[in-house]
Amino acid sequence: MGSVPQRADDGMPPFFSIPELADRWRCSRASVYNRIRGEKVVDFAARGKKGHKLVPLEIVLKIESGHLRVLR
Repeated sequence: MGSVPQRADDGMPPFFSIPELADRWRCSRASVYNRIRGEKVVDFAARGKKGHKLVPLEIVLKIESGHLRVLR
């Protein structure tokens, strides 16, 4: 059919909410919004309204890999 990459079910949710990411990254929700700026997120808001946003797992892992520091 298609060449959709399959990933193993490792128990991680496919999407994260903003408060979940704030807890995971131990930062404020405002910092989470700054880190996801420019990324593709799922937004359940009507145009011009505030709403619930979900961040895909792939985006979370990409952001986390970019913020890792090497310990020497």
